[in-house]
This record gives sequence, C-alpha cells and structure tokens, in this order.
Amino acid sequence: MNWKVLKTEEDYNKASLRLMEIFHAKPNSPESKELELLMVLVKEYDDKCF
Repeated sequence: MNWKVLKTEEDYNKASLRLMEIFHAKPNSPESKELELLMVLVKEYDDKCF
C-alpha cells in the first residue's frame, strides 16, 4: 500500500492495524521498510492529536 500523511482517525486506524500485522518483519524486507514508514506516520499523528 502507498502510505501518506495520516489526516483522519480512519487513516490512523488503518496504519496502526497494518503496523501490528508487520511488526515482526524481517530486516531489509519490503515489510520492514513499510514498518519504518508506518512508525513515523503513526507517531506523528499521535503527537499531533493525542
């Protein structure tokens, strides 16, 4: 999936669920790169909204 800045709670929930699904991704895999991005996006949304 192509992720972008999380602007809504729905975006946040989808990203959080996906983050949990791939949390134990193998290093240097496509999922690990997606995981890194999701961690940044979710943290940014958390900092702004909570």
